[in-house]
Amino acid sequence: MSSQTQCIAIGDLQGCYESLTGLLEQLPEDAPLVFLGDLVNRGPQSLLTLRRVKELCDAGRAQSILGNHDLHLLALVATGKPCPKKDTLNDILTAPDRDELIDWLRARQLLIETQDTVFVHAGIPPKWSLGKARALASEVQESLRADTWKHTLEKMCGADVFRDDLTGDARLRGILNGLTRMRFLKPDGTPDYSIREGIAKMPAGYRPWFEFPRLVQKTVCFGHWSMLGLVIRPDTIAVDTGCLWGGALSALRLSDRRLFQEPCPCWAKPGC
Repeated sequence: MSSQTQCIAIGDLQGCYESLTGLLEQLPEDAPLVFLGDLVNRGPQSLLTLRRVKELCDAGRAQSILGNHDLHLLALVATGKPCPKKDTLNDILTAPDRDELIDWLRARQLLIETQDTVFVHAGIPPKWSLGKARALASEVQESLRADTWKHTLEKMCGADVFRDDLTGDARLRGILNGLTRMRFLKPDGTPDYSIREGIAKMPAGYRPWFEFPRLVQKTVCFGHWSMLGLVIRPDTIAVDTGCLWGGALSALRLSDRRLFQEPCPCWAKPGC
């Protein structure tokens, strides 16, 4: 990606194709886009959303990061397990271009950089340097792009916390958890992957990962945490504003911090 920060970061889509279409109409056509992951699932149009993002990336206008819901889709394909009732992925799983879409999705990155910003889905553990985060992300990316990718996804589930001495499947799980699932850290700085709520329900002594002193000096821009909401700070940007849950789909231009938002569709609004 260009070293300049003229790009626009877009929060979790989760199959909200209608909102994506409206948001794209607001954005400058020449602006490079970074989708922060969770392109699919829970919303009603995962297939159309995935195809549209792939189209934008193939045209050279956008890049997209892998989120935990995207990895869940890949895991369903890898294991052959039926789609859970709460998920909205059957349209992809039965699509005529499924294999093409899956191969494209598993080739996405876990970390993207510009000169002064790092884009990830959930965050970067505070104890990781940028060089370490880059190297660890590359480990998983190589595994997902290899012929043995199905094995990696079959072994994806688990709450492993990354340690340098981990090897094999546990090591890959630890890396993925840190980059795609992290929200809160315990007082000792260890991630707790069981808590999904917002800061108002944070356990005593816990803090959001980005409140800990961290080694990465660049601004970290992420999605993933809809109950956190919009955060715009010099060192931290969060843009998942819960379109799926009745909020809005948000995009932030990095150069001037200009915010673009598209309201959620009617089906997502309580009482609609």
